[in-house]
Amino acid sequence: MKGPHFLTASELYTDRDFSKFYRKYYFRFVRYAYYYVSNIPAAEDITHDALLYFWEHKNLLKFTTDEMLNYILKSIKNGCLNYLKHGRLQTDFNKENKGLEKWEVAIRIQTLEDEEYDTIFTKEIMDIVMKSLSELPERTRKIFILHRMHDKSRKEIANQLGVTVQNVDYHIRKATDYLHMKLKDYILILLLFMN
Repeated sequence: MKGPHFLTASELYTDRDFSKFYRKYYFRFVRYAYYYVSNIPAAEDITHDALLYFWEHKNLLKFTTDEMLNYILKSIKNGCLNYLKHGRLQTDFNKENKGLEKWEVAIRIQTLEDEEYDTIFTKEIMDIVMKSLSELPERTRKIFILHRMHDKSRKEIANQLGVTVQNVDYHIRKATDYLHMKLKDYILILLLFMN
């Protein structure tokens, strides 16, 4: 059995590849940060800093391709944690974080700090995703997996399976709608990875 393939980030991302990656995930990362900090400029800054750090240190980092998103999400999570902790110390905290009560901030900080929560939460979501995918019709499941998990274009899938691009779109939409319903309690993760 073949093990995971390790690559340095510099091997995975040339300037052009990183630019494509940035465009694909930037707004998803911002939404993830915004979920915790409830401040768009802060969420954008945190996301930008995490991506910039990743790019500047790409020659020192070694990942399997599956670990790269987790690394950046962890950086964003730490940025959110630092932002919330720093904000709690500021005297005008309530002005900067309208809508966030002190108890909400405390819960968000605790959630961000809890590593065990991350592991349990991620496993729970993946269990729901895998169970939900197994409930889909075979063709819908196959098209969704090819598109979302193997990063195949709609046209590539259509050619591979001998169907139209519209048919591929139908199955992707059907699977996404079904997963959205099943993961309604985990909407943050759904927004991050299913758009």
